[in-house]
Amino acid sequence: MAAPQRDGGTAPIEDYSLSAVAAGAGRFALPDPNPRSVFSHLRYAYHFDATLYARYLRRYAEKRGVKRVEGVVNAVQRTAQGDGIAAVTMDSGAQVKGDFFFDCTGFRALLTGQTLDIDFVDWSAWLPCDSALAVPSAHVGPPPPYTRSTARAAGWQWRIPTQRRVGNGHIYSRSFMDDDEAERVLRKGVEGALLAEPRSIRFKAGHRRQFWRGNCIAIGLAAGFLEPLESTSLYLIQEGISRFISLFPNGDMPDILRVEYNRYMQKKFQQVRDFIVLHYVATNRDDTPFWRYCRTMTVPDSLRHKLELFRETGRIFRYDDELFARPSWVAVMLGQGIMPERCDPIVAALPARDVANSLQSMASAMKDAASRMPTHASFIASYCAATEG
Repeated sequence: MAAPQRDGGTAPIEDYSLSAVAAGAGRFALPDPNPRSVFSHLRYAYHFDATLYARYLRRYAEKRGVKRVEGVVNAVQRTAQGDGIAAVTMDSGAQVKGDFFFDCTGFRALLTGQTLDIDFVDWSAWLPCDSALAVPSAHVGPPPPYTRSTARAAGWQWRIPTQRRVGNGHIYSRSFMDDDEAERVLRKGVEGALLAEPRSIRFKAGHRRQFWRGNCIAIGLAAGFLEPLESTSLYLIQEGISRFISLFPNGDMPDILRVEYNRYMQKKFQQVRDFIVLHYVATNRDDTPFWRYCRTMTVPDSLRHKLELFRETGRIFRYDDELFARPSWVAVMLGQGIMPERCDPIVAALPARDVANSLQSMASAMKDAASRMPTHASFIASYCAATEG
């Protein structure tokens, strides 16, 4: 391990991340484009109000010529060859034909699962949570610049602030907790008045064995689902769309394009899966049956390799342009108490006092930079305050 830890140092890894220090202090700023500035190291993500975002995307698409047909699909017709979709019939009786279809029917997977009979790869042995309760609540103060995830007896609870409300939810495994107890846990953990009644969601972790078959691609929940511990659903949707555009076929749609698309999307789902599973299997908790199951379960070979590599050498490698970079893996590994046996030989060769002084200087620079940033609330008010209505 690193010299300061070996010699009794106790500073957490987040002391050396400007984004983490700023978030803890309730402050935020956009990254500085000047690479020599300490503020160039800032990284951030968005908290979306999903309803408002969907409304925005709908308006954006329709202004650019997308025709929207409202209705419920009550029948799907296969192509004559049987390996694709010819048309969908709405509850109004109207039939919508097309050359290509995207299955965005959610967990039902009406086109790819129910019509094209593409089976589902079940990952619930690694990700046992299969239910969620979600509810909005009122703010009880300025919105913090981060999502809060809190481990519970049979899963975890989220708190995501947006400008108008706070999103709350409890992810849990029904094999270890019943629905009534799960709702009690949710309500007890919510800060502020509830703005609605909790909404129940059932799901299964995994993905379709094929994402693209014939002339149909599954996108979003129809393609698969990994619980929102790292908020990756939009990322996987975007990857599915972007990869299709990069492979955009002519009318022939040769098989090799489908093979490549399916290979790529399977790899993306597996990479995200491994990072989420890490949060569970690396736990030190053994106070409930759920956590005892998680800490002793077998893991995918790809994750086991990363765990062993980090335990032995402290090294993390990023493969195939995966979503989570090395700092993310290191933060979770160390945060869950996985300490490497040795560190980089170059660092090990340095005097421990020099390393400690360098780390202390870095931590001081992070605190000083964060103190000069505006508060999160004042940044929002000046940069992107929500309008009424």
